Amino acid sequence: MPYLNVYGTNVVYDRWGAGPDTVLIAYSADDWRGCRLPEGRRYLAADLPGHGRTQGPEGLGEDELAEHLVTLLVLLHLTEAELWVHPRAKGLGLYLSERLGLSVTPAPACGDASFS
Repeated sequence: MPYLNVYGTNVVYDRWGAGPDTVLIAYSADDWRGCRLPEGRRYLAADLPGHGRTQGPEGLGEDELAEHLVTLLVLLHLTEAELWVHPRAKGLGLYLSERLGLSVTPAPACGDASFS
């Protein structure tokens, strides 16, 4: 179970596949179970603080969760990866897109996550 320490919290993540890097944005890596993700990509899915296998305070705001995720991406050299957002994490995707200027795309295999 790989993890990196981000702001004093061991953020647990999963990586699998081969191909262009794609970061799957959700609160827990388990949110992606049952989604039909295309082959030919290398995926990263993290358990953000207070979710899944990552300990930490529950109830962090979207800004704090986004900061943890962005720091994880920097530490893993994934700042150029595509970012796909899960429908249940629209708020986090919107924050990453609007406030941090990152390009975020609704996940193609998990329903409608449009930001409108």
